[in-house]
Amino acid sequence: MLLSSAAVATEPPTARQPATATTEATRLGAEYFIQKSGAVWTYQLQSGGKGKVSINSFVEWKASFSFSLGKKSGSGTWRVKEGQWLERSSSRADGEVVVLPAVMTRGSRWQAPASLAKGTRDPAQYEVLALDAQVELPNGITVEHCLAVLETGLDGSVPYTHYYAANIGKVGVRGPADWLFRLLEFRPGSRGHQE
Repeated sequence: MLLSSAAVATEPPTARQPATATTEATRLGAEYFIQKSGAVWTYQLQSGGKGKVSINSFVEWKASFSFSLGKKSGSGTWRVKEGQWLERSSSRADGEVVVLPAVMTRGSRWQAPASLAKGTRDPAQYEVLALDAQVELPNGITVEHCLAVLETGLDGSVPYTHYYAANIGKVGVRGPADWLFRLLEFRPGSRGHQE
C-alpha cells in the first residue's frame, strides 16, 4: 500500500466519548505491527521537514528498525509476543517495553516509558481513546478506523495522541498544540521473516 498527500487531521478524540457499537470492539496490538523487511514510513514533521522510520531486517521474529524524526534518531527492535507489540530501544528504556498491549478496547490503560515521539525516558501512562478515529494526512487522504492512544505523564501532563492503522502501523502523533508528524508515504516492504 502506498500512501501520499497533505491535509489537516481531525481533532483527537476525547476520553469521554459516548459508547457506540464500533468504539466498543476489541483490537489486538499485533494488528498494527508490520513484519516485513524494507518497510518504510515517511512522515511530514511539524517543522515542515520529513522524517523516516524503516525496518532494516526481520530475523528470528524480530524487526530491526531505525528512525529519524527531526532531531531525534536511533534504532531498536520490535516484535510481537503473545499478541503484544514490544519494543527495545536505548532511546526509550533499558529493557523491552509495550508499544501496544495484546487486547485493547476503548478505555484500556497501561504504563510504559515515554514514546520515541516524546523523546524522554520518563514514565508515561497510555489509554485507548478510540478504535475508529480518522486521520487526514498531509496529502489529503483520510485513513479511517485508526486506533487512537493517549500518552501522558503519570500526572496527566503533556498529552500526545498516537494514531495507528491496521496493516500500516503509526500514521501520526498529535502533541499538545499540533501534529508532531503525520504519514506522507508508507511502503510495506517485500521480505518477511528470515531465519
